[in-house]
Amino acid sequence: MDADSRITVLIVDNDAWVRRGMKDILEAAPDIVVVAEAEDGDQVAAKVTRFRPHVVLMDLKMARVGGLEATRELMTMSNPPKVIAMTAFDVDDMVVQAVEAGAHSFLSKDAAPQAFQQAVRVVASDHSLFSCDSLRAIVASTPRRQAPDQTPLASLTEREREVLAILATGAANSVIAERLYLGETTVKTHISSLFAKLGVPNRVGASLIAFRCGLVT
Repeated sequence: MDADSRITVLIVDNDAWVRRGMKDILEAAPDIVVVAEAEDGDQVAAKVTRFRPHVVLMDLKMARVGGLEATRELMTMSNPPKVIAMTAFDVDDMVVQAVEAGAHSFLSKDAAPQAFQQAVRVVASDHSLFSCDSLRAIVASTPRRQAPDQTPLASLTEREREVLAILATGAANSVIAERLYLGETTVKTHISSLFAKLGVPNRVGASLIAFRCGLVT
């Protein structure tokens, strides 16, 4: 594979052994290359500016600056990289906050190697990787929000609600288009509009709102 076509990754973790293991896992795939590592969140912005990775694997708990704060800083950049939040637990409050800050995916550190490779590929292609079970767990772990008619869903058109309901199941744009008998360009337009109305940066953030509001159960 042409080196210029490979997905570039920055690994951020305060454990050198974890970084080494993640690098070995990712570079076992011919289409992924680790271009840099960082041991703490206060190094992330500079590393991203220098190496311009497509994807950042971000540990959420570090000594000086946590992954949550580092993710928020990245999202203020022009054309920020995609962020995959890593945690020692399947779902905790920091994962929720990372998703709301703009993380495109989240994985437990003990996930299978193939899960990390798949997550990197999916988020690099400008999609979000999540499972409905994970989103249900997030909703169950946080206080219930307002009823649907009192939430940002009220600002969506009926068609945007339909798109969101399917999107929240993890469906690709092509699947949404097929189910609603729409063109993919029209689906993309609806998704961009509902992102703006909901004030979310990506599909996982929009999906989380859909689950919290009861649009998807």
